Amino acid sequence: MTNVRQFPKSPQNKSVKSHRKHPGPVGGGLAGGGPAFHLPDFNGDPVDVLMMVIQAGGMYLIPTTDRPVDDLPTTHLLRTMDALNALTDVANVLIYHAMRHPADYSQEDADALIGKGKQAQKVMRKLDEMLPPDDFIMTMDSYGPDLMAEYATNAAMIVASTFAMDIMAYYYEPFIRTGKDQRKAMFRDFQSAYREARDECLSRSEGHEFLIKELASANRALQKVLKES
Repeated sequence: MTNVRQFPKSPQNKSVKSHRKHPGPVGGGLAGGGPAFHLPDFNGDPVDVLMMVIQAGGMYLIPTTDRPVDDLPTTHLLRTMDALNALTDVANVLIYHAMRHPADYSQEDADALIGKGKQAQKVMRKLDEMLPPDDFIMTMDSYGPDLMAEYATNAAMIVASTFAMDIMAYYYEPFIRTGKDQRKAMFRDFQSAYREARDECLSRSEGHEFLIKELASANRALQKVLKES
């Protein structure tokens, strides 16, 4: 990831373990960009929704040069899964707020956001399930498992970034456009950063699709030869 805009990391963000877990959401704050704007969560505690969306990016949109050298093959996928869980928590705050004020917020838009979140989680689970354990990937005398890990991680980053953009699009009309949240410049900056990150991953996925297509074609030819031999 060569993403040019540095997403802030939450001080509560814990290091990723080698086994697959789903830690809780992140919080914290970022200096500048105007006064913070809060919405109540399920417990009535104030939540800075925009900041949580931005900090979720800091969990997985890490420049390649900044990643720890001791990362395991699935480590970055785990970071991205954790980020999607944090984004899901953010979306739930927005949906809860809309449900409590049905006259002020579009329930159709809230339902659409719920659907997008469910689809994102479904795809993320599928990507997680397709990958073998780290020790298998590292000990296998083949480039195949490494390619699988690279493909799954890149796909997961597309899923998380797309959902982050969905949340920001939902947040814009009732809070940014109306001026309730005055951090429009910050909103636009990180909205663009998410878009750039997603576009970079989409470009990389085109290479993966080409390889998969060519491998599938070559494998069909090989299987035909073996059947005829």
